[in-house]
Amino acid sequence: MTVTVPVPMSNEERAALLAQAKAQGLSLDALLRRAVVEVIAAARDVPPRQEISPEEFERAFEEMADMIPENAPSIPDEALSRENIYTREDEW
Repeated sequence: MTVTVPVPMSNEERAALLAQAKAQGLSLDALLRRAVVEVIAAARDVPPRQEISPEEFERAFEEMADMIPENAPSIPDEALSRENIYTREDEW
C-alpha cells in the first residue's frame, strides 16, 4: 500500500533531505520511509497509559510540591489569570 502525504518544506529543507539520502546511499523515498518506520517503532515503545487512583494522584502531587524550595517566591494570583497567560502574538 502506498500513502501520499503532502509535506510543505522549503527548498533548503528539501536539499538537506536529498543530501542526507545521497550520503546514506538511499533514495529520498527510502530515507523518508525509514524515518516514518522509526516514528512508528518509537510509538510502540511507549508504555500504555495507566490510570491512577485519586489517592495515588494526591500522593504524587504532594511529592512534587515537596520538591519546591521553601524560599521560592510565590506567584501572585494575577500572574495566573487567563489574560496574563494567553496573549496575542501581535501584541509582542
